[in-house]
Amino acid sequence: MTEVKTKYLPVRLLYDTWATEGHRVPAGTLLDVPLDAAKFLIAKGKAERADPLPGE
Repeated sequence: MTEVKTKYLPVRLLYDTWATEGHRVPAGTLLDVPLDAAKFLIAKGKAERADPLPGE
């Protein structure tokens, strides 16, 4: 059986966000989140990508 690897992407939160179980994560926090969650947060304007540009 093959193991499925989840890709994570670093994001910087622009707004306070509530994680699972009601845990509040403050704006400005850098998080590594699964790719699907990162796409969702960025599309909703709640976060921005925090990965370095190529060559940095």
